[in-house]
Amino acid sequence: MSSRSRSAPFSTHARGVPLFDKGRFFDVSRHATSALLDLRDIGSSIFWYISMQSWLTFWSLIVNIISVVFFCFFEDSSGNKLAVELDFTFVAFTVVLPLLGFLWFAFQRRERCLALLSECKCLMASLLQAHHHWVSGNITAADAGAMASTMTSATAVALQQAQIGVATIIPAMRTYFLPSRFYSHNYPYLGYKSAMIQIALDRSRSQRQIKEGILGLHTASLSSRAAGVSPPLEALLHDRTLRLSIVIDQMSNVKEFGTPQGIRSVARFYICLIIPLFFAPYWAWVSDFTNFAFAFFMSIAVQIALVGLMNVAISLEDPFDNSGMDGVFIDEQLYEVEQALLATGADPSLIDSVSGSGGNGGGESGGGGSRPAAPSANGVGSRNRAVDGAVGPAPPGGGRVVRVATDAV
Repeated sequence: MSSRSRSAPFSTHARGVPLFDKGRFFDVSRHATSALLDLRDIGSSIFWYISMQSWLTFWSLIVNIISVVFFCFFEDSSGNKLAVELDFTFVAFTVVLPLLGFLWFAFQRRERCLALLSECKCLMASLLQAHHHWVSGNITAADAGAMASTMTSATAVALQQAQIGVATIIPAMRTYFLPSRFYSHNYPYLGYKSAMIQIALDRSRSQRQIKEGILGLHTASLSSRAAGVSPPLEALLHDRTLRLSIVIDQMSNVKEFGTPQGIRSVARFYICLIIPLFFAPYWAWVSDFTNFAFAFFMSIAVQIALVGLMNVAISLEDPFDNSGMDGVFIDEQLYEVEQALLATGADPSLIDSVSGSGGNGGGESGGGGSRPAAPSANGVGSRNRAVDGAVGPAPPGGGRVVRVATDAV
């Protein structure tokens, strides 16, 4: 074996130092391919630019067209047009900057969802792997033979409890996070009370199912002590389970609570009404110095661009519903957790049975069904079944509280 050590890698190009490669510079086929791909992307961007528009774009364009035509041709009694020269820096500062801030808020919600979802997936996979691979390091050789059968049985019980706990959480997360919320993109007026009641029922059902899965993971951590897992490792299992519960709750908060309503309402009001109406005199001034066609189509292009940015921000209000082009499709990540679950030796029918009994509803339309409780040596399953019919306290302001056994909803 050569004693020559490997040289340390160092990149000058990554540090901003220009790198001239004669071979790449004179590679005609590479440049031709790159030019054609860029031309194709320009054409594709037109399609995506149009597809991200909505009816909000249509109505704002109607207001914009009417106002621009009116101010371009209207003259007062003295024959003067209502044309005003506006500073475009002022326009950008008062309109474009707040809109970009609104978009930044929505994009940060998406990035936070991606980070939390990645952590959630890794925590569930690590808990499964820990229950599958960890063994005790403090059992003496003399005790190992006597405890072999007991440890093997306890290890199987702990692993099965962890598998059922994760298999319980997966369909509950699908049911809760995938359906969209009607109030995420629109302002509700008619029928929102009954819809909110249904969402509350579906949310409580999914949240209780998630908590049952978390409780099953805690029970598996307790059972791992009988399998010979040392107390520090057992504490680490409990800590990971607690962190998983916190991450799922943080994801739930992102889905339920959107960008501040003041920012959303001001953005829509300015983009759809204020800008088309009060900036039309500016386009009338542009029309006087150029021509009407240029001012007309330029106003439409600017309006579509502004509304397009707002449409992107609105579509990211609920990153999990996958209604926008840049949403977070949680089902892909949960499928990877299912594969990690199967890698620990879980029966595929476990996933099918838990997913099938958990219902396919949620969000705006609920789905029910009973789900077998995770087995437990200390009565966890019985406690889970005992709270199936429980409901929270009465809402403020009184009213009749209907107690519903969620498994029967």
